Formats: sequence, structure tokens, C-alpha cells
Amino acid sequence: GGGAEGKGEKEGLAAESSLIYKMGMKTVSLTLDNLIPLYLPQHLEQCSARSNRLTNTNIINVINVSSFVFSSCETCGSEEAKYRCPRCLKCSCSLACVKKHKTDLVCSGIRDKTAFVSKKEFTDMNLLSDYRFLEDAGRSADCAARDIFLRRPSTHKFLNYMKNRARRLNIDLKILPVGFTKRRENSTMFSNSNPVSLLFREQRFYWHLKLLFPQSNAEYTEKRVPEDKTLHEILRTYIDPEKSDPVIRQRLKAYTLSQADIQILMKIENMQQNLVRYCELDSSKSLLDNLKNKVVIEYPTLHVVLKGSKNDMVVLGQGKYEFSSCYALLR
Repeated sequence: GGGAEGKGEKEGLAAESSLIYKMGMKTVSLTLDNLIPLYLPQHLEQCSARSNRLTNTNIINVINVSSFVFSSCETCGSEEAKYRCPRCLKCSCSLACVKKHKTDLVCSGIRDKTAFVSKKEFTDMNLLSDYRFLEDAGRSADCAARDIFLRRPSTHKFLNYMKNRARRLNIDLKILPVGFTKRRENSTMFSNSNPVSLLFREQRFYWHLKLLFPQSNAEYTEKRVPEDKTLHEILRTYIDPEKSDPVIRQRLKAYTLSQADIQILMKIENMQQNLVRYCELDSSKSLLDNLKNKVVIEYPTLHVVLKGSKNDMVVLGQGKYEFSSCYALLR
């Protein structure tokens, strides 16, 4: 009699604790029998085992009903689902079905941390996920920046080699840290062999060169300019009435018509910010001769100006004495 009474009481409790809710268009029925063994935390099962009776109030307080969906496996359709994919939210019953759904749907199984979430559905968990995502992004960027400095011994060796070769030519070559625009743009190289013929070995710089034409508001870049090329030859492709590019010549028309008044200036580096001075270069000499006894930060920048339109550019002068004095100011 007592056993029958206990059995009836349990069935009545299970019936009373049957919960029904809607997920989209699907209605799911939750009962005490399938809640406890499958979806409640382990400590709750232990509590229920020690207790002779569970009340509806206890169940509702510890269970967030909207967090669970009970359905059959969406891969095989024959077993009850036990797992849900964090990526596509497909339900599976076993490891075999999990692997099969990944293959069929080309699913990685990794939760999409950047998936769109509407304001109505945004919860504290979404906020925490976004915060951790930003932390991971910052950590990855920091690691990548550290790797740049740790994995480039050959690059530093090459740059030091170029600086030493420039020093032998009386050129004070300065290299900027990684991340600076000039460091990224610079294509200067020092070659130990002739790029045309391997029969004759040579040692020369091929400079990255920037040309500024302030009177025409124009800027051009020359790459791999041989050190023995004269400044006149370099400018010929820009302002020569016959040999220059027609489009460039039209833009630099003021220079093309006044070639006798052209001056080539180079800024003196490593001076005070409020003390900007320029050295005048000799267009008949090679690039190497003009760079001797000067400081070059990454690559030379030449200012091509007209004598009557130099604005506020202060020129120290020209000639060997003035060139050496430009270098002496930096010592």
C-alpha cells in the first residue's frame, strides 16, 4: 500500500512539474523525468537523490527553461540530441554525428564571436564575449609586433651592413624603427654585383629617391637610382622639353620653361625643429658626390625649386666649403 502510494505521488509530481514553452514555432514539453538525468547540473542530481520529494518551486528556481531545447538528432534523426554545435547550433547525439555534420555543412564547430546579435537579444554574456574578443585581438596584435623584432635578425644585419657601407662613403645613413612610413617606403639597396652582367663585380648603392616640386605641388618617387647617376640626368625625365614624359612635363610646366633658375635643395637633418636649413646640391655631380658629408634619414629627399620662389626656405650656400659646414653642424 505504501509503495503504491509513493508511486502515485511521484507520478502526480511529474505531471504537475511538466513545463511547456515555445522556441520560435516549436513547442517543447519538459518533464521532471527528462530534466534531471540529462540537463540538470550534477550537484542538483545529488540533491534530488538525497531528498525524498522535489517541489515545483525548486525546479523553477534552479532551471532557466529557455536555455534548453530537447529534440532529436538533426544528423541521424533517430536518437535524442545530446550536443549542440556552438557554430551552427545543430543538435547531434554522438561523436560520429558531430563529425558528419561538420563534413556535410563545412562547419568548423567554433563559435562565431563576431556574429550579429540584435539589441533585444543582447545579454551580459554577449557583452562579456565581445570584451574577451577585443582582449584577444589586442593580445594577438602585441604578439605579432613582438615577433617582428624577434624574427628578423637577417634584416637588421643587412641594414647595419648598408649603414657601414654608407659610412665608408662619408654618408651618415640613419635607419628608422619598424612602423615608420619612410622605413616602409624605402627600397634602397647596396649591390655587390652588376645587375646587367655578372662578369664585372661592383659595389654601389641603388637609392630610393623622393623628388618634391613645390611650385607645381607635385611629388615623385624614383626607385633603385644608381649612385653614379647625376642629378641632371635624374631630372631630365621630368623637365626636359623633349625627353620627359608629356603628362609630367605639362604638370611641371613652370620648371620646364625656367630650367636655368632651378635649384636642387636638400634639408639638413638632425637640427632643431625651429631651425630648418637646406644645402644646395650640384646638378652636374653624381648623387653619391652630393650625398657625401650629409645625413640621410632612410633615403634622400630632394626639393626642386625655382630661385625666385623659394618662399621661406633658408639655403646655407653652395660649394665644397658650405657642404662640409652643413655636415659640421650635425657633429
